Amino acid sequence: MPHSTAEELLTNVSGLAPELALQLAGHIDECRRLLGSGVDMDTVQQHLKDQDVPIIHAILITTRLLGEHPSELRAAREIVECSPARTLKTP
Repeated sequence: MPHSTAEELLTNVSGLAPELALQLAGHIDECRRLLGSGVDMDTVQQHLKDQDVPIIHAILITTRLLGEHPSELRAAREIVECSPARTLKTP
């Protein structure tokens, strides 16, 4: 598998299927580009929701976006669960 992000996921996430690793890696790369273009994390979370990314996958993706944050899992979970994209109900 030539994609380094997918390889990292397969190495560090137990039981992850290669196909899902590639899919998640694509989302991670896309979200990194969005953040690099100046959008905020709430916009990234809305993008993930618009792409029908399940909340657990959004948390995994967000951990990778946080890099070396000291408590990246807790922070990622809070970012995703408290995001307006996940908390606001649309009619």
